[in-house]
Amino acid sequence: MQIWSNLKHFFQKNHFGFTLFLGVIVVVALFTYLLFNVVWINGTVHGRSMQPNFYAHDRVLVSPNAPIHRGDIVLLDPPGSSGNKLFVKRVIAGPHDQIRSNDDTTYINNHPISEPYLDPYKTKLPPNQLLTKNFTLKKLFGLKKVPAQSYFVMGDNRRQSADSRYFGPVKKSRIIGVVKVRYWPLNRITFY
Repeated sequence: MQIWSNLKHFFQKNHFGFTLFLGVIVVVALFTYLLFNVVWINGTVHGRSMQPNFYAHDRVLVSPNAPIHRGDIVLLDPPGSSGNKLFVKRVIAGPHDQIRSNDDTTYINNHPISEPYLDPYKTKLPPNQLLTKNFTLKKLFGLKKVPAQSYFVMGDNRRQSADSRYFGPVKKSRIIGVVKVRYWPLNRITFY
């Protein structure tokens, strides 16, 4: 009983300080929630599809309102998914782009694009082996161009990536946002 009496007396004497302390905790909790769920979204890399640039269990912060450009790394809910496992992939082509790959060169609208992030894999391949199998959007899905409001995404580890070559172009509405920071592990912090 003495403890409750002492606590009651303490809060009566320090009512303003306690209210201020409680208010600060609520503001910090609200700010943290908004920061990591509205301004930034927290994501985790699963699997090997983005190696050597991202590894399983890397943690990223994603901007849900950033514009999407070719070469961006995005967090997405892949077509056919129940939303339980989000993918991290690289945007290769945007709406109305033609895409094809021939002899390990990716062409967008018949122009070869530079993909230096693939070099670590290409240097390890035996002669006459491709990292990216030849394909055209037409042969894969019967499409001439990536549909409006859609993106063609691929993993950097092309031989071990479930990506748009298998599930097709991804609607913009399925893209959670653009990866802006890898914050974990600490020794690999990177800003994009």
